Order: sequence, then structure tokens, then C-alpha cells
Amino acid sequence: MNKALKESVNAIMPMTDDDFALLDAMTSPFSLPKGQTLLEPGRVYHYIYFLTHGLFRMYYVDPDGREINYRFALENNFMVDFQGFLSRKPAHYYWQAMENARGVAFNYDDVQQAYQRSRNWERFGRLMAEQVYQQVNERNELLQFLSPEQRYLHVVATHSIYEW
Repeated sequence: MNKALKESVNAIMPMTDDDFALLDAMTSPFSLPKGQTLLEPGRVYHYIYFLTHGLFRMYYVDPDGREINYRFALENNFMVDFQGFLSRKPAHYYWQAMENARGVAFNYDDVQQAYQRSRNWERFGRLMAEQVYQQVNERNELLQFLSPEQRYLHVVATHSIYEW
């Protein structure tokens, strides 16, 4: 089991060794070279990813053909298009590796089985959903109440990706 993954999970919801044994059985490694996409619009999203190395950007292309960054995923963090993952509908976003990337993936069906088999994993899923809700709500409020320059300054102040 990856130490960073275990620490990240325990930071959200402390788990037992038995719970981690379930997690170990459902992870599969992934790697992607810089510039490649992990997800593209029109594809159904079957995985939650935990990034152990690298950096991803989530973006969409507007009607004028401009790439609009939606969010970034840093190493030792989870990344998921939560709406697509839950609804089993095609994605609207791209996930592009900004650096060579490695991590582990969790299949939708395995995640659902973990929820059935472990109350702790079910609670972890709820806590993750609450975090995603807070992130989406924060983004909506930033878009409603701040100018583009203020939003940029907010992102620079709150995300360490700009320190490299």
C-alpha cells in the first residue's frame, strides 16, 4: 500500500487494517506521460484516481475553441470528475498530465463493493462527497462574486502549484 495514499485516506477518515486490505485489493496502478489525457469529453468515467506523482489539469473547451482550466490535481491527492463518476454519463472535461504522472485507480464497481462491505468506506465516501460539494460551491461563489483578476489572485494564494 502506498504510504501517501494511506495517509491521505486516514486524514479524511481513520481506517482499520481490514479496511485498508479492501482498498489494496481494489487498486490498479496507472501511469501517463506528460501531455497525454486521462479523460476526454464523451467518455464515461469509471475511475477515481489517486495521484502519487505528477500534476494534472482539468479543463474544457468553450464554444470559441479556448481551453478553460477548471481545476488542478496535485500529487498525493484524489482526482475525479465526480458528476460523471456518479451518474455514469459521459464526461465534459479533459484531464491532462502536466508532468509524467503515476498513481492508482479505483474502479466504480469496486468502490461500490467497498461501501457495501465496510461502514468505514461508506462514511469515507460521504466525507469525500461533502468535500467535493464544498469545492464546487466555493468555485461557484468565486465566479459569482469576484472579478477574473481577484479569482486568479485567490488561486495563486491558495494553491501551491504556482510555487514551482
